[in-house]
Amino acid sequence: MDFHVLCCFCLVENCGGVWVKLITLYLPEPYLKALQNLVDDRYYPNRAEAIRVAIRDLLNAEAWGKNASG
Repeated sequence: MDFHVLCCFCLVENCGGVWVKLITLYLPEPYLKALQNLVDDRYYPNRAEAIRVAIRDLLNAEAWGKNASG
């Protein structure tokens, strides 16, 4: 399976009132294409935001025990 590097752009920077750090992800090509489709279809403004939302929802469900809205 081909993997591509996808980078989130904020490096210890204030993004929407929250300080964030840069991470690098290796993603399979189908994941990258699906993320780009979400951006192209205007569900998210960019891939980084789609990834942040997905991670937040995962942490809410699995680590923090909250629902996705909160």
